[in-house]
This record gives sequence, structure tokens and C-alpha cells, in this order.
Amino acid sequence: MSYVSVDPQIQEWVRIHALNLFTSQGEREIRCVYVSSASGECFQIWIDPPEAGQVRVHAGCVEGRREDDDAETWHIPAPGLRPALEDAFQTVTSWMAPSKRYPVEMPN
Repeated sequence: MSYVSVDPQIQEWVRIHALNLFTSQGEREIRCVYVSSASGECFQIWIDPPEAGQVRVHAGCVEGRREDDDAETWHIPAPGLRPALEDAFQTVTSWMAPSKRYPVEMPN
């Protein structure tokens, strides 16, 4: 499976939120980001490769109060990936409350 059809949407979302995109794990192609809170919690958002025109986006807590909770999943048509990524990001930042996202320098 390839991310070619959705990479432009992923790249734009990563740029807007100043995220660091991971694209490989060993020999495997992946797409995931980590988002940390100022209180030290760590969250992951990952994207499955498109399959039959559909994409799954997942968000979960890696370390923190919600690490035992199941990940949230969005199953959407590939052209609608960008809004789903934004939903996942907003979900993760809401889980951080009352803390906020660890300060990062946002792009201009």
C-alpha cells in the first residue's frame, strides 16, 4: 500500500501544526505524529495506508491519564482525510485539558 494519494493532505496538516511526521518504522512505510502536552503526556496520531479509496486515522494516548483507553478511529474516504486529521488533532488536544500542547514554534 502507498500513501502517495494522501501525502499532500498529510503534509499540509503537518505543516500547519508544526508536527514531526514519521514515515518509516524499520522497513515499513508509516505515517504518524506524536503530540505532547505541557504536563508531559504523549499522544500519537497515525494514518493507515489508503485501501479501496478509504483511510483510517487513529488517535491514542501513549503515556498519560488515557493510556489504558482505546484509541479513537475515523474511517473516511481518502479525499476527506484532511478534515479527519484536524478532528484527530482537536481530539488529542482536548484530552490534554486542563494542560495545553507543549509549546512549539509555529510556522508563519
